[in-house]
Amino acid sequence: MVLRLTRVLAMVCVCVLSATSMPVQSSIAIDDDIRIFTVVTALNVSGFDVELGSEYHPVRAEIRKIADQLDPALLQRMRDYYKSHKAGGTDDDQLAKYISLAIVLTDPPFKPIAREESLPDDARSVLDFVPLLQEFYQKAGITRLWSRVSPAYDAEMDRFGPFIRNAISRTDSYLRAISGGLTTQTMRITVELGAPKNSVNVRSHHDDYSVILGYAANPEGRINEVRHAYLHVRLNNYAASAAFKVQGRSNLMSLLNGASGVQREFSSNFENMFTESLIRAVELRLDRVPAAAAAEIIKSNYRSGLLLEPYFYESLPTYEAGDNSFRDEIGLLAAGVDAAKERERFQTTFSTIPEPQRQVVRGEVPVAPAPQPVDPVRELLRTAEAAFDRDKPRAREAFEKVLREYDPNEGRALYGLGLIEMDKADEDSLNRALQYFARTINSNSADRSMKTWSYIYSGHILDFKCNRPAALENYRKAIETGDNTRDAQRVAKRDMAQPFGGECQQ
Repeated sequence: MVLRLTRVLAMVCVCVLSATSMPVQSSIAIDDDIRIFTVVTALNVSGFDVELGSEYHPVRAEIRKIADQLDPALLQRMRDYYKSHKAGGTDDDQLAKYISLAIVLTDPPFKPIAREESLPDDARSVLDFVPLLQEFYQKAGITRLWSRVSPAYDAEMDRFGPFIRNAISRTDSYLRAISGGLTTQTMRITVELGAPKNSVNVRSHHDDYSVILGYAANPEGRINEVRHAYLHVRLNNYAASAAFKVQGRSNLMSLLNGASGVQREFSSNFENMFTESLIRAVELRLDRVPAAAAAEIIKSNYRSGLLLEPYFYESLPTYEAGDNSFRDEIGLLAAGVDAAKERERFQTTFSTIPEPQRQVVRGEVPVAPAPQPVDPVRELLRTAEAAFDRDKPRAREAFEKVLREYDPNEGRALYGLGLIEMDKADEDSLNRALQYFARTINSNSADRSMKTWSYIYSGHILDFKCNRPAALENYRKAIETGDNTRDAQRVAKRDMAQPFGGECQQ
């Protein structure tokens, strides 16, 4: 299996060569994933199902038999958990959030890769599934099962490989990709035979993208979703930066206020709309869609909120006739947007396009949220949080830049600086930590878990400073939030009963 995967990856590297024949620093892997396999297997055992047994891939049929040999008490707890966390939804709606959970865990023993408060919301909603997952991994003998079914995964990846390599090669050729284009981003493509057939899940966490494909009788038919994710990996950062060059962007976005049939992710965020418009236009040019068919597709996308797709589609032939790399062209395209002309286009065409029918999606193809483009604050916070455990000075610098240059009340930055100051444990640093935690509590952008732990950490510092009444008040407020991230309620109640650290330091 290792040799086969190495061959697949080597061929991917060959296909992502720039026009100057220099290898692109693209971290793209076609690989199996024990995290995805274990989570999807656990879901199958817990009651997840969206298709008839006759449609199962043989591997999916085999892993579902685990329930027959599993500890009945564990099986019941898993099924109770799955049922209680459906939140009134159908089985069709469940897969995406568990996939989100899988990609923010380590390989066994399955620990979160980041602090809970920085994980995606859908992953956090099922984060307490992890203890059950860990127990299931051990008691179900997942390692032995994986060794039995892995040849089928190898064969499936070999089937998908040529189509993926061809799609990436054609895309990079169109973009005239240059060396260094993906220095911070990764994309991992995984085939998961335990997932429903024809399923496609695209998930992102910061700059790391995951594409999870179920079995498909015709792999070529699923490659467009892979290519779409790859275009986001390629273009998100550049597009987000270029979007700021568009003059009158607030006026453009105001056109969508109150318009029915418009997707919220486009109407609420200009960078999202800009990036998705650009990528959809590139896809039409890559596929050489005939003009009449392309016009119909653009009309439908335009009505859903992609106001710049017509402009990009009309402008791309000029790029194709030139020599610029697409990375350099994005800025020129952004600068060329004429807000007055686009407003006129909207006023004459938008209301004439029928509102798109709400798409009916087969249950086994969950719709993933559109990847979020990178903005300067998000990028600085990502840098700070990634450096937090190993390079505190770098983390501090990034957090402070957020407060200094963008938003003096940004909750994640305030909370991060509070943790850094508390770590020093000297008197001045502890006083600064108290100030940062107080500002976190008052910040509109800090989530409830950060505020809860700001109360707890403030209580710890105040206990250390022998100010027990003030410490108790902070613990009481932490309990009032009701948030239990990282067992916060138990910790606050424990410290209400007994001063943190025992006797205070005189």
